[in-house]
Amino acid sequence: MGRVAVVGAYGEVGACAVAELGGADLRVGGRDPHRTQALAEKAGAEPMTVDVTDARSLAAFCAGSDVVLNCAGPALTVGARVAEAAQAAGAAYVDAAGDDPLHAALTALPWTGSRPAVLSAGMMPGLSGLLPMLLGPCARLTGYVGGCDTFTPVAARDYLAATAGGYGRSGVAWRAGGKIALGTLRDARIPGFPGTVTAVPYLSTETERLAERLGAAEVDWYSVFTGPHVVAALSRGEDAAGLCAAAELDSFGRQRYQLMVFESGDGRRLVCRATGAGALSGAAAATAVIAVLDGLVPPGVWHLPQALDPQWAVSRLAAGPAVIGLHVLAGEAAEEEGTL
Repeated sequence: MGRVAVVGAYGEVGACAVAELGGADLRVGGRDPHRTQALAEKAGAEPMTVDVTDARSLAAFCAGSDVVLNCAGPALTVGARVAEAAQAAGAAYVDAAGDDPLHAALTALPWTGSRPAVLSAGMMPGLSGLLPMLLGPCARLTGYVGGCDTFTPVAARDYLAATAGGYGRSGVAWRAGGKIALGTLRDARIPGFPGTVTAVPYLSTETERLAERLGAAEVDWYSVFTGPHVVAALSRGEDAAGLCAAAELDSFGRQRYQLMVFESGDGRRLVCRATGAGALSGAAAATAVIAVLDGLVPPGVWHLPQALDPQWAVSRLAAGPAVIGLHVLAGEAAEEEGTL
C-alpha cells in the first residue's frame, strides 16, 4: 500500500479516517504539533506539522505521498489549496468535504496520467449519493438522513455553506427534472428513527444527480432532526456557533447516532446506522483512499458517488467501526424494520 498523507488528521473526521486506514503507511498532520504527535504515536504514523494557509508547509507535507487526504476545513475556506499541493507533488487527492465549487476548481487543475481526485468523500455529500444506488433504478426515491449528533465548528460552517452556496435548497423536492415545494414533517414517525422527529425537505445538487442516475421521476429528501433546538436555530438563521450549541442541547444525555434511510417506490429500503456523522465521514474518506490506492478510480475529478462501486464500498464500510448496521430490506422485512 502506498504512502497516505492526511491533512487535518486529529480532527473528528481525520482521526476516524486514520483509524480506518490502520496498516497503511501514514503521515499525519495539523497545525498543532502536540495533537499531531499524540495521534501519530497512537496510529504508528509519521507526524508532521502542516498549515493549510502556507504553500511551503503544504508542499513539504505532500512531498513523497501517493495519496493526499484532506480532512481540514471548512471547505469554503480551504478550497483547492491542498489539492493544488497534492497535484504539484504528483499525488492523487481525496477530500472528505467539498461540493460543486471545489469540483470546478479541481477540474481546472492539470490532473494527468494516473492521478485521480475524489471529493465529497464524506457522509453527506458522499455516501448520501452512493448508498441509494444499491437500490437500483426506481421511479420514486425517498431519503431520510439525520439523527442525534453534534456539530464540530468546521462541520457546522460547511453545513450552513451548502445552502448559501447554491448547491442545496430547503423546502423543495425533485419532480421529473424540475422542483416543487415540499412541506416540513413535524412530529413524524419515520422507520428506523426512535420516537417522533422533524423532517425538513432538502434538495442538493448531489440528489439531483442521483435522481438522474436512478431514472427517478420523484425524489423526496429530508434532513431529520430528533430535537427542537437545531430546527429552531436554522429557522432563526443562527451562525455556526449557534448551530453547534443547539446540537449540544438536542443531544444532551442521549446516545449519539446517525441514520440514513432510503426507500424506493417498490418497497425496498436501505438502512445505514452509524456511531456519528464524523465517524461515518471518516470511514467514507478512508474507503475512497483505499479505492485510489488499489487502482479502482480512473484519472480525473470525481464526486464520491461517481468514483466508487457501491457494492465494493459497502463491503468495506460494513467491516469498519463507524457502521453499526448496513443492509437492504425488501417486502415484509422492510415493513418490520424496528427503531434504534
